[in-house]
Amino acid sequence: MPHGRAGAPGQGVHAHELALLTEELDHAHGSAGFVRLSGEPWVGKTRLALRLARAAAHRGWAVACGRAARDGTGRPFHALVDALDDQLAAADPAVLERLGPARLRVLAQVFPALGGSVPHGSLPHDSVPHGPPEADVHAVARALRAVLEELAGRRGLLLVLDDAHRAGWEVAEFAEHLLRHPPDAPVLTVLVHRGSGPGAGRLASLAHPDGAVRHIPLRPLAREAAAALLPEGLAPLHRELVLRDAEGVPGLLRALSDGEPPDAAGVPHSSLELACGPSPLAPSAPALDLGALSPLARLAADAAAAAGDPFTVETVAHTAPLPLGLALRAVDELHSEGILVPDPRAGWSRFRRPAARALVHQAAGAAQRRAARERALAAPDAAEDTGGAVLALLETAGPPTAAQAALLESYARTTVFTQPARAERAARRAAERPGAPPGPHLLRCQALVLCGRPAQALTEYARLWPRREAAPPPATTERTDRTDRTDTAVWTEAAVWRARALRLLGARPQARRVLRAVSAGDRAAVPAAQAELAALLLESGRPARGAALGAARRAVRCAPQSDVAAYSHALALLAAAHAAQGAREAALEAAGEAGPLLSGLGAEEAAPVVEAWRWLGEAVADGDARRARQFFRHGFDLALHHGQGHLLGPFALGLARACLHSGEPAAAARHARFAAAEFDRLTAYDSAATARDLLEFTGRGPERNPENDFGIPLSTREREIAMLIGPGLTNKQIAARMNISIKTVETHLGRIFKKLGVRSRAEVVFRLSIPAAGFPPPDEECGPAARRPATVRSPAPGGRPPGSG
Repeated sequence: MPHGRAGAPGQGVHAHELALLTEELDHAHGSAGFVRLSGEPWVGKTRLALRLARAAAHRGWAVACGRAARDGTGRPFHALVDALDDQLAAADPAVLERLGPARLRVLAQVFPALGGSVPHGSLPHDSVPHGPPEADVHAVARALRAVLEELAGRRGLLLVLDDAHRAGWEVAEFAEHLLRHPPDAPVLTVLVHRGSGPGAGRLASLAHPDGAVRHIPLRPLAREAAAALLPEGLAPLHRELVLRDAEGVPGLLRALSDGEPPDAAGVPHSSLELACGPSPLAPSAPALDLGALSPLARLAADAAAAAGDPFTVETVAHTAPLPLGLALRAVDELHSEGILVPDPRAGWSRFRRPAARALVHQAAGAAQRRAARERALAAPDAAEDTGGAVLALLETAGPPTAAQAALLESYARTTVFTQPARAERAARRAAERPGAPPGPHLLRCQALVLCGRPAQALTEYARLWPRREAAPPPATTERTDRTDRTDTAVWTEAAVWRARALRLLGARPQARRVLRAVSAGDRAAVPAAQAELAALLLESGRPARGAALGAARRAVRCAPQSDVAAYSHALALLAAAHAAQGAREAALEAAGEAGPLLSGLGAEEAAPVVEAWRWLGEAVADGDARRARQFFRHGFDLALHHGQGHLLGPFALGLARACLHSGEPAAAARHARFAAAEFDRLTAYDSAATARDLLEFTGRGPERNPENDFGIPLSTREREIAMLIGPGLTNKQIAARMNISIKTVETHLGRIFKKLGVRSRAEVVFRLSIPAAGFPPPDEECGPAARRPATVRSPAPGGRPPGSG
């Protein structure tokens, strides 16, 4: 499948670095040049060197490219032999004569092409060594400098030595000699090597007082450049996962984008799932290029991938299996190749990129993977690795024992926010035990909601809920039984997540009834219930905005300030509720308090309250679209990192609106398209219709920002209302679409008329060049939400709920 797009010459991946290299070509015409090109594996060093070689050949330069022996068993000066042996074999006899017998005698010890190329009588036959040569490195370096001068002539010579970190010490000595005694000819020497490891450290020590060595580090691509490499036709979610997992490394981009999406249902995997356990990637994903590794290092890489991050050398030795000494040598090679990096724990290592670990693990056969994982679990360092034991249980058949079910449930509860797809599988296995309590079943439903399968979760909730109604009430004596309290907390938490599933699918009345059924005492004890009620009321439109503010205030009061995540989430909801009522200063004050608290949380600490970033974005969207975009983007990235698919659509829709208000219709269309696809996956058809409305508007709307073009200081909310005038929406319809009051719409319209100096809606449309057909004719009450029933039913064979048309 082709990658990238056609562009102008000199443009493309690492275009800036290629420009620096061609600049060195120009400088080398005056004096010999020396460049180090470094970077991690698969970042594109070899491809960039080949592009430089093509550019040099196009300019008429002689080009010699060589690579160090990949198996580590090459003869001395292997990289230079690979680059120059053919050149010497085809050299004019006059060149050999100018080199002289003494130099040819030295070079014949290294270059096979010169074993019989010396002019007759100039070099005694018995002086040509047989068997492994023991060349004088300094003499070879001097002779090679003369060879480079002869091959360069006046046109110039580009010498590229790839994988130089793997070359022997004699190549580093040759490089030092060239720096001390530059060739008297236009020669540019480029050493391509890894950015870390012992060999790289030796090359990094190359220095010259005149700054003759230019170091060009090759770093991962920025998001825009990485996206340009992806093939056309990728599903929106697959595209985002590839960009996240590849982390800008071109080789990983190609491997991850080829083949089918990881999950046929489109459920995202979390970043942590790449680091350990079964690979969440598609089985059709191609293997990485590991040809640079020795067979021993490749065996150790497979063992390390089976063990999962982080691991010790002892675990690798036990998993491979290998003697400890060989395992140490193999792991050292993997570190020198930049594939592994030290873990913060002393004596432990991990893969530099989790996606590389998943791809290496995926490349092994199923039987090989299973056997390697069994050996990894039996390693001494894995004795306390409960996570590894759980991952092994996920692949075993048959119902688990009571102890295994408890282990699975504990693991699922620990990882439900950070790895919801894997937590769902663990909870499902725990629930397979005969007579399992409702805990693992309800935990599985929560994981289904989090990973973006709310319809399936509601089906399970409907099956489980009669068990709650049949359960005996808690004891009313002073000493309440511990089990009763636990059961109450479990069902209260389940009610919150059942309401979340209903809210995601647009069934807000049913969600409110579920939350209303939770007693007031339980809601006060569980701040998440009040927070969910506030979120539900915020999404319910203008009539509920006052109730949303009250619920948000109660959420702030009952959230303990010691629980920073819950407290900051409640503050973010309060900020959004104030903004919905038009209280901008109060909204900014609450957002200003919540933002630093949320930013101070680590990724795992913030996992239970990722949606708080959405409410911060909604709180500031009216007056600061760029700041809102930052909030939405951060929340989107965090949800994608944790695999919380239920939030990707709402965050993408917020991003689309913020981009549109910032005057970026192309970015708005991209995010709206992603939001529509995600809402379709969730079967949230009302929200999908809203995203498509926005997508249609971005496609037909103006390509400019009215404020920038006309110098009109309209606020973000005023511009949004002005754009809704064109399609012919009434004040009531605009209020319903934007979840504000009719009086607020009238106030904004008055300000718009005054700022534009107009007296009618038609003049606003003409002045701002707003299209008159940006939206389809909406229903009277709530636009797309009123066109489909709010009741959630099982999907029909066609995929839509019955009665949705």
